[in-house]
Amino acid sequence: MKNLNRIVYIALLTATATIIGIIESSFPSPFAFAPGAKFGFANLVILMAIFTLKKSEVGLLLLLKLLLTALFTGFSVFLYSATGGLLSLLAMYAIKAFGPRWVSLIGISLVGGFFHNVGQLLMATVIAKTPSVLLYLPWLAFFGLLAGFFIGIAGNSLLYRIKPIHTLFIKENKIWITK
Repeated sequence: MKNLNRIVYIALLTATATIIGIIESSFPSPFAFAPGAKFGFANLVILMAIFTLKKSEVGLLLLLKLLLTALFTGFSVFLYSATGGLLSLLAMYAIKAFGPRWVSLIGISLVGGFFHNVGQLLMATVIAKTPSVLLYLPWLAFFGLLAGFFIGIAGNSLLYRIKPIHTLFIKENKIWITK
């Protein structure tokens, strides 16, 4: 029964992240001076998964979300999202390793937002075959940090308030929950 709960939970998170990603990609960038900059609401789901699932399960969730979203948004978007998502996930796990004494959930989300954009720009550099694409980093870094901040606040609130998640999944991560 416990494994079934985890599978259902992963499926629900995957579906939620995919739907949010598809909806968000259907809207134009809200920032006219920074084309391509988005809020990244689907990253809230990934952030919740980092604190409620095993690393391998989070990796599976990210992969499924990327593949399902690519079915609706196209392969080029997949390349950018996969590079950004993977680099972001690795960076968030690296900073999380410092523990709650040194970094908060919001800090982890800030790092994720920044490195997601770094990953996307690295893929754009490879595709465009020019490093000049990296000149866009200051703009995207600003919006990545801004989005990471707000996603972190929302994640902190969700992690604390959703009681069924506490009882089913959170064991070692309880020390990260702040009131």
